[in-house]
Amino acid sequence: MIIGLQPGKFWDEGKFMCSLFRRDMKIYIYNGADTDYAEACIKAFNSLSQEALDEICTGAVRYCIDSLNNWAEIDKRDEIEAKMSVQLTPDMPPQKILKCITPVSMSVRPSEDGRVGYQVEFDCDWAPDKGMEIVVLDGEPLYLGPFGDHSPWDNFE
Repeated sequence: MIIGLQPGKFWDEGKFMCSLFRRDMKIYIYNGADTDYAEACIKAFNSLSQEALDEICTGAVRYCIDSLNNWAEIDKRDEIEAKMSVQLTPDMPPQKILKCITPVSMSVRPSEDGRVGYQVEFDCDWAPDKGMEIVVLDGEPLYLGPFGDHSPWDNFE
């Protein structure tokens, strides 16, 4: 359920309880999308399949490794790794990466074809300057990487 919905020029802003991460998150409902559709997006996010969650965790680990390698190029990898909630190891179960990410907001744009799609922004330990974005359409993660304000209807090929 969306609470505290406030109208804005380009989107309405409110909050919802993310049962997946057990915390409140902001929601941005872009002009043209309605609250019933936004509620469907929230329900879909809170009930992602185990397969989708596994795919997200594996993708987050890949993104983390790429980011840490980039930090190494400017001699900051050790500093970033020291601040991480868990230490990345080769045998670490991918689900442990969830301790390193914090959901911030969900953005809901109007559906272009009747399907349920949304974007979720996260803070993450390994990319404090960029964060992480996940774009999901019909329960399938389409994009996971640095925040780029993508839409579920962007071309990700």
